[in-house]
Amino acid sequence: MVCYRMNGDNVESQITLNLPTSKDFSKVAIYTILLMPITRYTLILTPVATTIKGSLSEKYKNKRSVRSMIRVGLLISTVIVACGFPYYESLMAIVGSVFVVSASFLLPCLCYLKISSDLRCGWNCEEMGIVGIFVFGILAGVLGTYSSVSDLVT
Repeated sequence: MVCYRMNGDNVESQITLNLPTSKDFSKVAIYTILLMPITRYTLILTPVATTIKGSLSEKYKNKRSVRSMIRVGLLISTVIVACGFPYYESLMAIVGSVFVVSASFLLPCLCYLKISSDLRCGWNCEEMGIVGIFVFGILAGVLGTYSSVSDLVT
């Protein structure tokens, strides 16, 4: 916002487009930004590959070719999903809205209500607040899912 007020309409939508191309520090920043998704992809898929490798029999666990085939298979499946769903970010928004709301709002509230209902009888202000958070979580999940689905459809 401050940059837009200082420079007006000359501000590009992506921050890397605003960097001077002749400076070395801007090249380092651009290459760092380009490498971030690659390292993030590796960090996300390593536990998946390790779990798949752990489910194999002892005969195949330590073979390098099997480990390579698992990782190549994961890469190919990611490419197939990305090509099959051209609006992949909308699909991930749907999944994110459902799971983030569930993990952040709904499950903690339900667990606390279950634990506290065993200890107390009747409703107090604290439990009413937790029910309010639960209702807000449901509302946020429904609105987030609706927004994601409408982006995917249009």
